[in-house]
Amino acid sequence: MFPDRRQFLALAGSAITFASLPAGPASARTAMRRYSVLLGRSQVGQTSVRLTRSGARVDAEIEVELNLNILGLIRFDYRLSNRESWRGGVLQELRSTTNNNGKPEQVTARRTGRGLEIDGTGYQGIVEGNPATTSYFTADFLGRSTWINTQNGDVFTPDIGRVGPASFTTVEGDVPTTRYVIRGGVDIDLYYDRDYEWMGSSFNVAGRTARITMSDRGGALNRIWLG
Repeated sequence: MFPDRRQFLALAGSAITFASLPAGPASARTAMRRYSVLLGRSQVGQTSVRLTRSGARVDAEIEVELNLNILGLIRFDYRLSNRESWRGGVLQELRSTTNNNGKPEQVTARRTGRGLEIDGTGYQGIVEGNPATTSYFTADFLGRSTWINTQNGDVFTPDIGRVGPASFTTVEGDVPTTRYVIRGGVDIDLYYDRDYEWMGSSFNVAGRTARITMSDRGGALNRIWLG
């Protein structure tokens, strides 16, 4: 979801196992959550995730905007608009466009009888199986070995580690979460609460830690995902 400006760090663990995730009420159909992107105490961007369920189909709408200006020396603008369609937890279609600091990038993907056919600025080809995306909105993705970068279509196999309990600051204050580290392909730390809802992330930008943190809880994304 975000530009790859992270450095490799040693993983605290390599295997991920999950207990059964709690399913949400049958009446849940749409949920939207907003996040702020912070560099130190300054807000430098925002992102939003909207999930809509209809039967076995889940549609995801993800918007990302970053505007970095570090002492007038480092300027970085970033826009991503991404649409994903899933059925039974399996990606069916993806369409994403990105303005990566003036560099246009894109990816389209469509599931056919041969697999998921990807046409992106970073990869063109067919991916078999059930890959995750770098949209992060469900902890279910942590159990998948193949990921697709929604910025350019790059296909990679990350190392995923469970660090353990961590307090993560959101608009609601400090929230108890579990921290996971993703390395290889993207380098980012992800934080999920006890209901496996995505509270935010942290990553490195120009030697400083940037944080994506929930700014408006809205609905329960993982409940929509699980149905």
